[in-house]
Amino acid sequence: MAVSFVLIHFLSIYISLPKALLRRFISFSAGVGIAYVFIHLWPQVAHTQELAEQEIRWLEGHMLHYALYIIALLGLTVFYAMDRLIARAYETKEQTNPNLIESRLFWAHIAFFSLYNTMIGYLLTERREPDATLVVFFIAFALHFVTNDWGLRHHHESVYDQYGRYILSLAIIVGFGIGVFSDFPEYIFGSVEAFVAGAMTLNVIKHELPSEREGNLEGFLTGVISAGFLFIFI
Repeated sequence: MAVSFVLIHFLSIYISLPKALLRRFISFSAGVGIAYVFIHLWPQVAHTQELAEQEIRWLEGHMLHYALYIIALLGLTVFYAMDRLIARAYETKEQTNPNLIESRLFWAHIAFFSLYNTMIGYLLTERREPDATLVVFFIAFALHFVTNDWGLRHHHESVYDQYGRYILSLAIIVGFGIGVFSDFPEYIFGSVEAFVAGAMTLNVIKHELPSEREGNLEGFLTGVISAGFLFIFI
């Protein structure tokens, strides 16, 4: 599956859709992402929280009881802070040296998503679900990666195709390698998954869910309903 995600970063440059169909596709992708976050990821965080309460001996009280949720909140907060810093830099871009600012923005975006991809690559090594569930997992993240790639390509154009997609592909492989060659306790895996849950919640709602003018309600509802059905019954 890691190889498939790497190929998505390489091949997304060749995926082009008419504007009307693109709006529908992005809205559909957002619907799938939101269904995945709320129906699969958050229940998984709750399950891992129960395991953590049994395995962790060095933490007590409310901190232990809410440990995984705090990590998820941290994931959302960290990625929101990084996103706002990048947005603020865009606001001052025209007032200073635009080329220097653009270069820094590109590398900030790449660092942002490299961390994200590394954690997702790590999570791939610990998946123990049935094959059908893995297919749904793949669909959710494949759509997620495609829309992320389009967004980065829109902001940074050729420099993303020249450098960015290779770095993000490498990040998945690095994360996968860490998972293969390490043997961390299950609650460590759960902590990474909780962090990704928080980050993905923000990413899907803020970046993938189109604005009122750009969104397509039919595409969004189709994504939510179809993906929700699959996540519940498979």
